[in-house]
Amino acid sequence: MLTVHAPTCSTRRAGFTLVELIITMVLVSFVAGAIVKLLLRQQRFYNSTTDLIQTRQQIRQAAAMLPSDLRGISSVGNDIYAMSDSSLDFRGVFGTTIVCTNNGAGLLSTVPRVLASGAAMTNWTRNPAVGDSILVYNDSTMVSSSDDAWSKHQISAIATITSATSTSGCPVATGLTQAGDLTAGNPSYQFTFTAGASPKILVGSAMRFFRKVHYSVYKAADGKWYLGFYECKPGCSAIQPVAGPFQPYAANGTSGVQFAYYDATGTVTINRNLVARISLVVRGQGTGLVNLSGDGATAFGDSLRIEVGLRNK
Repeated sequence: MLTVHAPTCSTRRAGFTLVELIITMVLVSFVAGAIVKLLLRQQRFYNSTTDLIQTRQQIRQAAAMLPSDLRGISSVGNDIYAMSDSSLDFRGVFGTTIVCTNNGAGLLSTVPRVLASGAAMTNWTRNPAVGDSILVYNDSTMVSSSDDAWSKHQISAIATITSATSTSGCPVATGLTQAGDLTAGNPSYQFTFTAGASPKILVGSAMRFFRKVHYSVYKAADGKWYLGFYECKPGCSAIQPVAGPFQPYAANGTSGVQFAYYDATGTVTINRNLVARISLVVRGQGTGLVNLSGDGATAFGDSLRIEVGLRNK
């Protein structure tokens, strides 16, 4: 006889046991810990790399800025005002031009920057301003060079001349300009000086525009050391950081920015008129500890040495 039994229901529900849950949680914690550790290491690597790049960028910025200013120095022309291992004061030339007219009463005018002929007789990185200084080459009247000299003047007033016929500017009659060269955006400048220019200065004489420039390593309000800059025309502006931070100043030769001066024989000199080469060492210092390998954080520093030969020594 066939007997049919009714299905029975198990009282046990499907799921994880407590032991299984504990094992799972332990495994998840191991994986999560490894991921967090990896993320922290990557974050440290990123921060260290960023600090390293920024430090080297500051070094390159100082290295790119100073040589262009230093090369134009004329040591024999008294361009260097003061020099030390941590600072340098000199004439910073920002433009050149030639004399277009000399009215004989102490006023000189310039050739406009852009000429239809394509000739480049005027070039400057900024427009001259009242208070700026210039050096004008005075060929004087003698055939020999015995009376030739650079005369220094300070600008007291500036007039812009746009007339092609005005003798106060750079008229076509001089042969240096053509009709249409002089415009409101491309004028001739007539300069008045605190002491009038010599009437013997000839048309075509060279003019150099300059301001006193100062570079030094200095400690800022945040307690860090920077390469600082200011200029004078004639009053001096407040010093501003242009690169850094660098290593602190030290008299033992480990300063963040260090100058050294050499004469034509390669000997160290303290005579401003004998400088033929300026050596610049820039030592960067990271803002924090660098950890690239994961073996431990260390302070990062880098340096760069630049040798600048003076063109007008």
